[in-house]
Amino acid sequence: MDKFLLNLIFGISEIPKNKIQIFKDLDSMNAIEYTKKSFKLKDKFIIGYIDAIENKNLYFLKPLKESKKDYKILGKTHLCNNDLVLARKKSNKDKRPKATIIKILKRENTKGIGILKKINNNLKICNLKNGEIIPIKVSQKSLNALPLNCLFEIDLTNLKILNVLGMLDEAKNDLLIVLLMHNKVESFSNETLSFCNSFKSNLDSSYYPDRIDLTHLPFISIDPDDAKDFDDALYFDGTYLYVAIADVSYYVPPDSTIDKEAFNRGFSMYFPNKVIPMLPDILSNDLCSLKEGQNRLSFIWKLKINKKTMQVSQSELFEGIIKVSKNYTYDEFNNILKDKNNLFSKLFSITSKIRKNRLKNGLDFANKEIKLELDSNFEIKNITQKCELDSNHLVEECMLLANKESAKMLEQYCGIYRIHDEIDEINLKSLFSDLSFLDKEGNIKFNKKLSLRDNIYALQNIAKKQDLSEIVDKIIITYLPKAKYSPKNSGHFALGFSSYSHFTSPIRRYSDLIVHRILKEILHCNQKKINYIGKNLEAICARLNFLEKDIANLELEFNDRKFARFYKVGDILDCIITQTKDEIKAKILGSNARIFLDKSFLAKKYQRFSIIKAKVTSSNVETSRIEGKILV
Repeated sequence: MDKFLLNLIFGISEIPKNKIQIFKDLDSMNAIEYTKKSFKLKDKFIIGYIDAIENKNLYFLKPLKESKKDYKILGKTHLCNNDLVLARKKSNKDKRPKATIIKILKRENTKGIGILKKINNNLKICNLKNGEIIPIKVSQKSLNALPLNCLFEIDLTNLKILNVLGMLDEAKNDLLIVLLMHNKVESFSNETLSFCNSFKSNLDSSYYPDRIDLTHLPFISIDPDDAKDFDDALYFDGTYLYVAIADVSYYVPPDSTIDKEAFNRGFSMYFPNKVIPMLPDILSNDLCSLKEGQNRLSFIWKLKINKKTMQVSQSELFEGIIKVSKNYTYDEFNNILKDKNNLFSKLFSITSKIRKNRLKNGLDFANKEIKLELDSNFEIKNITQKCELDSNHLVEECMLLANKESAKMLEQYCGIYRIHDEIDEINLKSLFSDLSFLDKEGNIKFNKKLSLRDNIYALQNIAKKQDLSEIVDKIIITYLPKAKYSPKNSGHFALGFSSYSHFTSPIRRYSDLIVHRILKEILHCNQKKINYIGKNLEAICARLNFLEKDIANLELEFNDRKFARFYKVGDILDCIITQTKDEIKAKILGSNARIFLDKSFLAKKYQRFSIIKAKVTSSNVETSRIEGKILV
């Protein structure tokens, strides 16, 4: 993604030399607004990505600048998914805003996946995404040498086969398919890898006299069983809590090759059998990772908690060096908390009180993590649900404290905040309507005298009495606005915080890396550098919000492919209906897999969130779609 275009949306003071031509092109279309100090895209124009529903010939524009709704594209188009475009807003009275395409700025995804099919006795390569024939010039003789359902990497611009990927029925190809469809790459450039390899693996604390050496303190990390990138570590001496975070910003200079790659990725991507990191392995799993017994550069919050108020009474942020004494798993550390005589049990007592106080203003949801376990053939072997442990809660509260203190420091300067808007009254009333199935005693009523948060508490209490907390909490979450990144603080509704940021995961989130850079310049009293970083924050947040949604969709599509292989025709499943308009959609309980149900049942007006039994009638790996019928 071009940072220049992102900055132009919000206003830019000078045009880089290598961007003068594209600026002139936009100016010739009368798309640029001139002010005394900056150049800015006019409000009637939009820059954004295309979201194509190609089999229905529908195209929507997702603006880079935050928007409540996507724009429907009018007129005939020759667009591809994820194209970056300039569009003009059209005035209309409909709820759905509309726009017309002015110019394709960048073909974001020039590659696609083809599948070999037999159509009217001829072999054709079809687009796996939408089933359309790709008009590639290739002989029938060449295609005859390959089996049906063979997959190809296709250059969609030049209509050429780039690679033969393997077979659709090979589950190992599922990851490659979703990565190509979303224009993601796994490997890093040689330039980036060479830069990372220039760092020494052995870290001598004497080379860093300006850092506070805490290698004598027995820090510990607590992470999932399969973790390799250890972002954070804790130490508690009975009075002070130290939250140490990997100092990624030391290794990733602004505007360097590695910084540009990290910005383009935005986040690490997590799959059941693999992590595709934001940073190369040598950093994410080694030099930056807080590994047991290794000296590591860290950015550290030293916190003192007031025992009466359970609030942070003293805080100090500094650059340091630590040595983790032990990398624990959550399960291992949960056993340690059973010993009431150690200092971490004392810390757990404190964080439990902090959590109790926090939930007076925030929301708490029944949260079971669904985990897919794959076998050696990359197919689902097991689906498990894992409940949160005391050790999870301890780590969570410590990270929240560090993130909250970071946000407080940013407030006086500039920063990236993690914000979460309140649910509005209209959506809350709709939520009450959809949860009417809980109403056995006439208690499901929206109460204007209560706060929005207290109305949600009331719903949760009713659900708890009926042993439906997990289902109802998932329904509530669908009605809440999504949390997002913003340079403007507006608080975090779900957490109940007036100010919140992301500080604790710079190995896997670009937002945290930027926050680290700003906080360091604050400590160094470098206002000039703070201002320089601050100029780009709106553009960075817009990009990260886009990437976060895109990666969430990618991970969902990957799971859909795995579920389409796992569930078989004839399987009878417990499901919860999630949509009844146009078609019936449901989620399979225990896995959250999506299933599309027989439309003939629409006439029976099934209520959303009804629990039903469904029988699988089709499980299509090519379309990643499971279909079924409701058992009456």
